[in-house]
Amino acid sequence: MKKISALIMALVMFGQTMVFAAQTGAEDKEIEKSVEYQAYELISGYISDRYIDETYTTEDIMMLGISKYLEENGDEALVQFIKSALRSLDDYSDFYTREEYIEYTNSINRTFYGLGVTLQQVGEYVEIVEFVEEGGLAQQSGFMLGDRFYEVDGINVVGMSITEVRNLVVGELGTTVNITVLRNGEKVQLVGTRTAVNTSTVAGGVLGGDIGYIQIASFGNTTATEFREVSQMLRNEGVKKLILDLRENGGGMVTAAVEIARELVPKGKIIDVKYRDARMNYTYQSTLDKVPFEIVTLVNEHTASASEILASAIQDSGAGILMGVDTYGKAVIQSPYYLNNGMVLKLTVGQYITRNGYEINKVGLSPDEYVENGTKKIDTTEYTKFDFLTPTSLGASGQNVTAAKERLAVMNYYAGNLQNDVFNVDLKEAIAAFQKDNGLTDSGVLDVPTQIKLKEVFEGLDTVVDLQMREAYRYFGGNPDDIFGE
Repeated sequence: MKKISALIMALVMFGQTMVFAAQTGAEDKEIEKSVEYQAYELISGYISDRYIDETYTTEDIMMLGISKYLEENGDEALVQFIKSALRSLDDYSDFYTREEYIEYTNSINRTFYGLGVTLQQVGEYVEIVEFVEEGGLAQQSGFMLGDRFYEVDGINVVGMSITEVRNLVVGELGTTVNITVLRNGEKVQLVGTRTAVNTSTVAGGVLGGDIGYIQIASFGNTTATEFREVSQMLRNEGVKKLILDLRENGGGMVTAAVEIARELVPKGKIIDVKYRDARMNYTYQSTLDKVPFEIVTLVNEHTASASEILASAIQDSGAGILMGVDTYGKAVIQSPYYLNNGMVLKLTVGQYITRNGYEINKVGLSPDEYVENGTKKIDTTEYTKFDFLTPTSLGASGQNVTAAKERLAVMNYYAGNLQNDVFNVDLKEAIAAFQKDNGLTDSGVLDVPTQIKLKEVFEGLDTVVDLQMREAYRYFGGNPDDIFGE
């Protein structure tokens, strides 16, 4: 505790300096207008004028008071203060505890800690169908293909969805989980050790003819390698035209975006990075002689940061066009500074300028072809109907369960298994949330009033029509109806 406090206190003075500078600056006078702030400043002035020790200034008293308050209120208050100090600078500087930084990097790298197995729903059971790593910890612990989960840490999981089982299995790196599986009709007790499991950040395939598709979800440690593998697969299939989907990609590692740009962008500049100290300025370059694809890059308002680096390089170099709507506009770069006990300071230290010299921070990139997605009323004939007669609850099955799952999944209440008609815990929680949002008793029971309300709300929904994807396919000469339908 003392070590953590001492470390954080070293940053507190740094944070206080920034806070007081912000308070007295021209940009933000709000706190100085408050009665509480004026009282604190006035009292500090009285102390500096009349206290027996004349060496204290008003600013000294104010900072010492804050320091004492934070010290007396423990490490959590100190951490929150540093977070506020960093966030007062800009939207991206921040401070992380060890656990928070692990979670942050895992979200970029799409990493979680599980058994290292691929699961599939088979009726009432969740079954192991593949190992992420041959000979890995899962096999060493005795798990086998075809094992069906029966209990996880003493909880019976028969009838649960993959999501529910996964949530029980996933935990902290290196910890263990007790699992009972069914193997050839016999119960087998095993102990699994949680290991790092990476889910893919890149997906793609051939849409038709010589047109391919690659989606990048984020830019993590393995993204560039994953991209090369998918890109090579497409080239082997004769793909010459590529739809690169960067929509909803909020960024990640600059180096990952640059590596991919070097696979797509012709010889020349990718971006310039400028720092406070001009001696640190750096230009990322591509040495590619021949580009492998003609490219349409799909972008939207959530395309940001590293995604904008890649998109801008493609647009500025003439390797392809951007299609969609204006991007987010984050062109500043953060560097992590690693402190004791795994804590990390993330500070904005530079900005990047695009290949053709544009500063896009808080501006974004404008697409070459502006295309907004459309909406249409949902086609309810494609979904299972309620009987509006039978109340249904946990453990039941049947038509009403399927109808509820289908509708609640579309409305983002339910993220569990859609492959069976079993009323599981995920569905109960989804129904309760829907009921609460719609003025019903949040019992989690699929009663008749809930069925009626689900029908009414669902029929009023608008669904997104991906016109951006359709137009990209049309741009390359394809007929969207052949792939995407009406």
